[in-house]
Amino acid sequence: MFKTILFVCCFVPLFGYAQSDFKKVKSWKAKKTELISLDRLGNFIFIEKSGRMIKYNGDGKKLATSARQPVTLVEPWFQPTIFVYNRSKQHYNLLDRNFESSSTHAVDSAWAIEPILVCPTHDNRLWILDQADWSLKKVLPTTNQVIQEFSLAPENLEQADFIYLREYLNLVFLLDKNSGIIILNHLGKVIERISVPGLKGFYFFGDEMYFVQDGKLKYFNLLTSQWREHALPSNAVQAIITDECLVTLSVTKEVTLYRYTSSSD
Repeated sequence: MFKTILFVCCFVPLFGYAQSDFKKVKSWKAKKTELISLDRLGNFIFIEKSGRMIKYNGDGKKLATSARQPVTLVEPWFQPTIFVYNRSKQHYNLLDRNFESSSTHAVDSAWAIEPILVCPTHDNRLWILDQADWSLKKVLPTTNQVIQEFSLAPENLEQADFIYLREYLNLVFLLDKNSGIIILNHLGKVIERISVPGLKGFYFFGDEMYFVQDGKLKYFNLLTSQWREHALPSNAVQAIITDECLVTLSVTKEVTLYRYTSSSD
């Protein structure tokens, strides 16, 4: 069903940059944007509450705009397609890079009774969070086979509101809007709990996961469990880095694009 793609993270270290090392390129208003994301080619996807998605390249040029649609989870990294899960209809769409065509696939009821979150994996499977029994299942869609399954521990479920599911570096990440991030291995063991109430999204940069908190990018190394912080040039509630630029979204829904500069610039 899916085209296998090998994902290799090779990024320039940016942790030594100070605020003066960012050069503002442009800014614009994105009043309806709820979440920003990134595809494998370094394009930014702005996801609106209506489900409309707008794609910009690394220079801030608008490339494509999708139609409005019910959206529960969006994964633009699944190049060359964009994965979009719709909880209400229990199906997912694979959109092309320009949002011009798509294919729709149902989440089989044999896989999950209440699939509240579904995301793709690097090996062309699906992870499904089933609210009926609070299990996580890894499914091979081409054969309808559940190849892995485990249940979440009860302490992960108290007043939880899970809004995002992702696989990365053979780990499973769950975002609970009320408490923060839960990181599990493929056997269901909790590796780390990160308290960040109200967080809308997190991202990955090489071996690290990062998110915005208190006006800073906070990085958690998935191999060493070490933390580090990266100052932002302006106050932001969301931010994404690449090997060339930084994009931030402010509380007033202003987007700002920065380039990295050297001390000699």
